[in-house]
Amino acid sequence: MSPCGRARRHTSRGAMAVLAWKFPRTRLPVGASALCVVVLCWLYIFPVYRLPNEKEIVQAVLQQGTAWKRNQTAARLFRKQMEDCCDPAHLFAMTKMNSPMGTSMWYDGEFLYSFTIDNSTYSLFPQATPFQLPLKKCAVVGNGGILKKSGCGRQIDEANFVMRCNLPPLSSEYTRDVGSKSHLVTANPSIIRQRFQNLLWSRKTFVDNMKIYNHSYIYMPAFSMKTGTEPSLRVYYTLSDVSANQTVLFANPNFLRSIGKFWKSRGIHAKRLSTGLFLVFYRTAKGSGAVISWICLGHLQTATAIQRKLYF
Repeated sequence: MSPCGRARRHTSRGAMAVLAWKFPRTRLPVGASALCVVVLCWLYIFPVYRLPNEKEIVQAVLQQGTAWKRNQTAARLFRKQMEDCCDPAHLFAMTKMNSPMGTSMWYDGEFLYSFTIDNSTYSLFPQATPFQLPLKKCAVVGNGGILKKSGCGRQIDEANFVMRCNLPPLSSEYTRDVGSKSHLVTANPSIIRQRFQNLLWSRKTFVDNMKIYNHSYIYMPAFSMKTGTEPSLRVYYTLSDVSANQTVLFANPNFLRSIGKFWKSRGIHAKRLSTGLFLVFYRTAKGSGAVISWICLGHLQTATAIQRKLYF
């Protein structure tokens, strides 16, 4: 090889060494490579499950619903398990009986914050849970689009106790599908923040919106997250100041925590239970006789799984 060729070859090797030093080549560990191959093979053999759409869920429930027959033994056993774990008759809402003044309680949605029930907070609680139990016939009504054009309004209004999720619209245009009765309506503090600016400014819009719920209880998780306490208290004071027909109840954090553990032990590992599932829990625990349940679209499959524990 000529001197010029050897020089070019030497220069080329030097350049490659410099590039290798600046941009070192990395290699995956053997274990990681094998894991990637296993995952790809698994996805090929068992493709990712596609969540059914709204129409598919409704159709499946309607098909199975005609074949279900209430299993009274399973229903009694399931109700007893829930009563033993969570005592919904006494702990569903914070009351003077289950939350005495001076009690220190932890937020059920946070691990770092607790609160002490002082005189001003204690005065907001009813003496005891105000419902007449058991509830004979109840309806849990979500605000999802699954009820649109369903024509279920009359059947829902036939219930003795109607529970609705997250301040749903109840104007006349929806009456045929969702009914008009309500006895308990849940309100998440995030709704107060997003729709009513945390009630920091004008509160007239909020008060006007509440009139559609007549004499309902407004059920709020005021002590689940620290950020939800002030908006929930503002709701209480706002409705109280205008002598509204609605009564605010605060969810007991110990009750919410117990329910979360109950379902986690049965395979539901969601970080937070949905409103629909929570109300179905209370309906199942304290209801009796004929029951109808209409659940928010996003939670219908979970509710169906619960119904299968009670029907065969």
